[in-house]
Amino acid sequence: MNPRAIASIVGILSSAVSVRYGLAGSKSVSNIGANEHAVLFTSNSWIDSQSGTCYIPINGWVYKRSERRIVRALFGELLQRKYGLSRSAETEENFKHRTSLLTADEEQGKRIVIKLLGKRYAIENSASNGHFATTIEVDAASVQQFAGQSIPFELVLRPSDSRRFKGQSLLIGEQGVSVISDIDDTVKLSYVTDHKKLFESSFFNDFLPVEGMSDLYRKWEQSGARFHYVSSSPWQLYEPLVDFMNAHDFPNATLSLKQVRYKDETFFNLFKSATKTKPQAIEAILKIYPNRKFILLGDSGEKDAEVYASIARNHEPQIAKIYIRNIDGSADLNARYEPVFEGVSKSKWQTFKSPAEIDPDLKSVLSH
Repeated sequence: MNPRAIASIVGILSSAVSVRYGLAGSKSVSNIGANEHAVLFTSNSWIDSQSGTCYIPINGWVYKRSERRIVRALFGELLQRKYGLSRSAETEENFKHRTSLLTADEEQGKRIVIKLLGKRYAIENSASNGHFATTIEVDAASVQQFAGQSIPFELVLRPSDSRRFKGQSLLIGEQGVSVISDIDDTVKLSYVTDHKKLFESSFFNDFLPVEGMSDLYRKWEQSGARFHYVSSSPWQLYEPLVDFMNAHDFPNATLSLKQVRYKDETFFNLFKSATKTKPQAIEAILKIYPNRKFILLGDSGEKDAEVYASIARNHEPQIAKIYIRNIDGSADLNARYEPVFEGVSKSKWQTFKSPAEIDPDLKSVLSH
C-alpha cells in the first residue's frame, strides 16, 4: 500500500487496524445488528497526479451503547466525591449519553461492506475495539466532479434494515492551505487546566464554543483553507463533537482523536499529555500532503506550543503560522514561549486571547 495511505490510517486511528479491502458482490452486505450502531468518520482524500490514482480512506466504528447503570453510578459518585460534581435533571441526558459512549461495547468481527462511487467494497472485519479502516484506490478521473467537495459513501445493510449510515471523504488538493486545530480550549471551552470544570464540561454540560473562532475559520475556508482537528478527546465522543461543530457552524473537517477503552490499558490514554498523543496524528497529515502549507492552532493549557514548535522545526517549509490561545490571561506568555520556539522564526508564531487578534485575511497570514 502507498505509504501516504498507511499514514492516513495511522493518523486517524493510531492502532492496529485493517488495511485490506476488495470488490464485493451485488448482494454482499454488512452484518450490523439491529441493536448495534455504526459511525463513519469523515476522512481526507487526495490524488497522486503521477499515478492518476485517488486515495480514499474509509474509517469507522461499530458499537453497542452501554446501559451499565452500575458503572455510570460509580463514575458519577467518583466525580461527586473528588470534584463535588452532582448529576441533576438538567445535566442527566448529557451525562447518560456521553458515559454510555465511553463505556460502549465495541463490536469485533463485524463484516463491513461500503458502497462508494457505485461499487461495493468489502473491508476486513472490525477489530477488537470495533474500529475498521482502509484506504481504497480509484482512478482519479472518477472523482473529478468532487474536487473541493466531499466524496460520499455509506454502509450497505441488509435489505430489511432501513437505517442509513453515511460517510464522506473530503477531496483535498495536493497544494493549498490546511489548518490543523486543537479542539479543547481552542474552539470548544473545556477548561483543561481545571479538572473540576474539565469533567463538568466533558460529561455534564452542553459543549460551548470559543467565541469568534467559527467566524475566523469560516473566513479562512472561504479563501480556500481546509481543516483538520487533532484533539486529546477520546474517539467515543466523535459524534457529540461533530454535532457541536455543526451546531456552531465550524467548517467541515476531519477529527483525529485518542484511542481509549475503559476495559484495557488504553483507558489511561485519557490522561496522557498532548505531547504523547498529538504529534503522531499531525505528522501523518503532513506526510499525506507534503506540498500544502499548514497553519497550526492550539492553546496554552495542553503543551500545544511545545508540540507545534517541534513540528515546525522538523517541517519548516510546510508550517506557515502557529497561533496559541492564551487561556489563563498570562501577561508574560510571549516571554515564556521564547525558549519553547527557539529555532522557529518569530514571524511564524503568535499568542492571542481573542480571535479578533488573528488576521482573517488568509493571504496576509501566509505572507508574513
